[in-house]
Amino acid sequence: MGTMGFLSRPQLVYLLFFLCFLIAQTAGQNCSKESPCATGCCSKHGYCGTGDEFCGADCVDTCDYKLGCDANNPCAQGCCNKFGFCGLGPDFGYYETWSTRRRCKQFWPEQIPLGIYTHINVAFAVIDPDTFEVRPSLTADIELFKRVARLKQEDPDLKVYIAIGGWSYNDPGPTATTFSDLAASTSYQNKFFNSLTKFMSTYDLDGVDIDWEYPAADDRSGRPADFANFPKFLKNLKAALKRTGGRDGLSITLPASFWYLQHFDIGNMKKSVDFFNIMTYDLHGTWDKGNKWTGEFLDAHTNLTEIKASLDLLWRNNIPPDQVVLGIAFYGRAYTIADPSCTKPGCLFASGAEAGDCSHEVGILMNSEIDEIIAGKRPRITYDKDAAVKMITWDDNQWVSYDDINTFKLKADFARGKCLGGLMVWAVSHDHTNGTYSLALGEAAQRKFKALPDTIKTDDTIKIKHDQCKWTNCGDLCPDGWVLLRRHDDDRHHDGEWMLDDGGCIFKNQDHRLCCPPDQDAPTCGWYTFNNGDCEGKCPDGSFEIGGTDRGCSTAFGNYQAACCTSGQKSTALYEKCEWGASFECDSWKCPAEKTDVLLKSCNGNGGSACGGDWRTHLNEERKYCCDSSDENMTFDDCEWLDDYSETGYQVIPADGGSGSGGSGYCFSSCPKDKVRVAMEHYNTCNKKTGSRAKCCSPNYTTTQKKVDPMVELWTADLKDWLENPTCSTGYGYGYDDTFGAGYDKRGFTDMLPIEYAPRYAGISGTSLEKRQDQQSFFTSNSILIVATDVIYTYRMTSRTNKAVKEIKVWNDVIAARFTYLATSTLIPFLRDVTGELFSVVAEDLAGRIICNLEYWNQMIKDCTAPSTLDEVCAISDLDGFDDEYSIDPDTYGTNGASTKRALHSLDKRDGAPRDFTVDCGTDPITGQQRIMIITSVAYPNGGNGDNLANANGLTVRFAVANQHVCTDTSIDPNAPNNLWTWVTEHIFELQLIPRSIEFMVTGTLPAVQGLPDFSTGSKRMPWDIAQLLNQDYSTWASGHTTATGTPIIRIFDSLGSKINPARLVNTETHLNSMKGRLFAGKKPIGDDTWRNLNVADERAGRAGINEIRMVIAVFEYLNEQLVNRHLVDTYGAANNELRVFQKAVNSVFGQRDFSAPNLFRTFMTNFMRRMAQWASNWLNSRIDELLVTWQAVQNAATPGSHAYQVATNYTADLRQLRESVRLSVIFDDSIFVYMHTPGS
Repeated sequence: MGTMGFLSRPQLVYLLFFLCFLIAQTAGQNCSKESPCATGCCSKHGYCGTGDEFCGADCVDTCDYKLGCDANNPCAQGCCNKFGFCGLGPDFGYYETWSTRRRCKQFWPEQIPLGIYTHINVAFAVIDPDTFEVRPSLTADIELFKRVARLKQEDPDLKVYIAIGGWSYNDPGPTATTFSDLAASTSYQNKFFNSLTKFMSTYDLDGVDIDWEYPAADDRSGRPADFANFPKFLKNLKAALKRTGGRDGLSITLPASFWYLQHFDIGNMKKSVDFFNIMTYDLHGTWDKGNKWTGEFLDAHTNLTEIKASLDLLWRNNIPPDQVVLGIAFYGRAYTIADPSCTKPGCLFASGAEAGDCSHEVGILMNSEIDEIIAGKRPRITYDKDAAVKMITWDDNQWVSYDDINTFKLKADFARGKCLGGLMVWAVSHDHTNGTYSLALGEAAQRKFKALPDTIKTDDTIKIKHDQCKWTNCGDLCPDGWVLLRRHDDDRHHDGEWMLDDGGCIFKNQDHRLCCPPDQDAPTCGWYTFNNGDCEGKCPDGSFEIGGTDRGCSTAFGNYQAACCTSGQKSTALYEKCEWGASFECDSWKCPAEKTDVLLKSCNGNGGSACGGDWRTHLNEERKYCCDSSDENMTFDDCEWLDDYSETGYQVIPADGGSGSGGSGYCFSSCPKDKVRVAMEHYNTCNKKTGSRAKCCSPNYTTTQKKVDPMVELWTADLKDWLENPTCSTGYGYGYDDTFGAGYDKRGFTDMLPIEYAPRYAGISGTSLEKRQDQQSFFTSNSILIVATDVIYTYRMTSRTNKAVKEIKVWNDVIAARFTYLATSTLIPFLRDVTGELFSVVAEDLAGRIICNLEYWNQMIKDCTAPSTLDEVCAISDLDGFDDEYSIDPDTYGTNGASTKRALHSLDKRDGAPRDFTVDCGTDPITGQQRIMIITSVAYPNGGNGDNLANANGLTVRFAVANQHVCTDTSIDPNAPNNLWTWVTEHIFELQLIPRSIEFMVTGTLPAVQGLPDFSTGSKRMPWDIAQLLNQDYSTWASGHTTATGTPIIRIFDSLGSKINPARLVNTETHLNSMKGRLFAGKKPIGDDTWRNLNVADERAGRAGINEIRMVIAVFEYLNEQLVNRHLVDTYGAANNELRVFQKAVNSVFGQRDFSAPNLFRTFMTNFMRRMAQWASNWLNSRIDELLVTWQAVQNAATPGSHAYQVATNYTADLRQLRESVRLSVIFDDSIFVYMHTPGS
């Protein structure tokens, strides 16, 4: 080891070679002999599938699997699909990346049930309207793309497509005509194809789904030329995909509405696409209101009656049915009923129904939300079997139609009857996290092939089967490789004489041979005891009886020679577990106490002996074969008497035919090759026939053996070494814990990984493994990162592989042995239920932070889960006594009067007044003049404790911290109780951003703030004389050059929310609103003087300090809240659009200028928000460190169990948890400003 704890190059090469060899044995496998495929064959590489690759010569298990149908094996009824099964083919499931950002019922990739879907379409990526390159909607989606693709490791049959487009992509805005532009230009297409194929390769995607809504439709930004251009584009796209070497899947979505479907030239498209995913849902919705053709009727949005009609256009265009995938919804369209007394289809609706708490969209309810309504409201369910839809009504005037397991089956039956290609779901992410509706869909679709192991072996033992020595059938040789035993008794004629027995054979010169398996030690055997014909049939001590013959014995009834073998060999262990009873007066003999189970009875025992009989009945008594059956792994099973068995199905008999004909005068002492002969009998059943019958049993003798897995040994040793010498890059430490070293190598982390694991970490974007460019991420132990990461992934999944089970055990055996609270039984619930990091954080990043801070995490979980006797209660109102700045109106930050006070607890009845803001662009570098102007905002609804705004915009949402009394709860409640808080109108897009953005557009610089240096753009800047035009009415300088009226700056302020545009505004609790204003103003969240009063060993001050930190984090929770974030994007888009209008007017009046106001505004917003999150995070971590020092000192000085000790313990636990919240929540995805694309179905 070098001074920094690294392996030398020779050591490293050897280690990597060893790792590669070992990991190749286990990485990625999902089947084996111990874990067979549910269906399909298990290949030598450990994957389930069909065809020669899986079922050929190197197949490991279930190698005789056959497909359900093919050209030579047609279906009895229904259709044989292209995948070799009768019935439906693929099942497509759309997964919404934004489902992870819902306020509740978040749905993560690992919660998609495996074995149900053949294809997952990840929605949505977008096309850059300027470069025509494929981009994620948000940078946060990149990790989700990877996580969905990773599911293929567990289900190798799964295909993952990227869906591009979506409904909102064609909404008015920069991307409204992008599809039309793309389809019309081969130049743009080439750029798109090149980008797409790289995108698919980077994120391991198998195909693309084009969701253009809708070509040639003038109400959706379409152009007439789209009808002809779209098929040409698809033809070119398919050709480009064919060149990718396997990533060539192509599907498109089709509307079920004739109004839009008529603009698709599907006859020409069918030549290029693999599947048409037809959206046979959303047949109706709130858009029907006012439509003269449909009207605002309570019609189900998905119903079989209209679906049948919508498919007719496809059939008229000769679309092959197996190319059509039927759409099914995991959500319902909901309405507010116009007349509560009229709730049936055909009645009228007034509007969309109230938004669900989690989907949060008027007129939409996810199935998981509908189930809650059914459980809580217990409404009457109407089931329309003809239309294959269900409906419920609740709260007098709320109504929704939806699908469930019953209607799934009806629609699936319809699809099968039409020989459709399969089923498609929008959206998998509307399901419960336990996959209720996906599983129901799988049952309805009857998908039969699931490329998943049937069972998961949960221990490290293997069962070894021990074949038993056996007598062959008459005349047969020993099985291949088996050993024919020699005689070792004193009566043998010569050395080397074989163990033979002609008993029961019907031909002369035929014998049974005693043979033993080749892989086990054979016993020593012989015939005992001849005694010159006075045979006794007794075995020597230390041996047991395995056969018998009366050949050569005197005529005394019952005399026989016993074939005996020495004890102690596994190849004869079952015979040793049994013994034969007396060979005369057999019925009266009792089994010994240690062998009480009578396996069988035979009047001739094992062939040579004979029991006495009754001359009147001509039946002999029967000799007992007594066994010890106490060990279920050592038994003779499935025993049966056979007198006519032949492997060929026919018997060979002497030419004279014997007594009787057709072989009925013979008994044959033969057994199947997988059984052994335990007894043989001539008397009784075969008394008047030639030959004997055989008692044939299956030998069941297995032993268990501890399987030594070299990977487990490696992991264990590596993790133990890590505990003794843990060294990470500094990026995984928390900055206050010097327990771990800070060594790091100049090489990248992926350079150190075994090749089977390196792809997992290659190209990671947006994670700690790449985003910290100033440091390398290196660990002295690769195994610990791999194991920790896999443990996290495993607990995200609904199934576990053998490898994962072993990794969990190693983690618990090694890491949890020292750090008790890091056992998976406590660690995983903490990550899932307390911090929420189990799903929300990049697994590799989370694993790195845990393993580099083991002691810290152990203590944090201990503190947070230990019962407390202290009633610790936070109250937001307590902050006012410590922090005077809460009395400052945040809308005045950046104005000419930033000290404006307001009374927090009085009801302001006035509207929000216009405010003056100073735009200060400093001194002109050429003229030396000061560049200052005053801009004025517009009035907005305010007062009435929030009621004035609610009346103006109709929004019922009100935002506050979800639980003010829990000091660590930073989450936001969008429906906070009106009577618990003081409310003010909140500009989600802060007013102060407008003057600051103008300053940036003119100077090109964001000034230094809170420890961050200034930022400068290289883009062309807006001249000061042009900037001043923002404050002048268009009529004074652009008359005849624009249709816009009024002053540009007023139009911009109006777009942020005003009396005439109240929809952009929301009600927010005053403290949250105030803290947000401080952050956007670049002010320290808590002033230094205030902080000094909080960072003292005083219980009330400590609680207030924790509470202040909580409020800063809550601002970012608020900004990332689904509705708030959508409002922010929409408001930014509206303001940016006003700058586009301004830019266009400027270019028209003064000629094309070399600056772009919209682009400068975008640059400002992305960098402003990014920097704000960065410095806020730095400030929070610094303040948390200071409080930890204060309260750890109190804890160390206090007597355990005392009040002071309990307070300090609780506070330090709170602070550690808040530190995790900083890491998780004090972030902002500034990519929302790039495309202004809000995903939607």
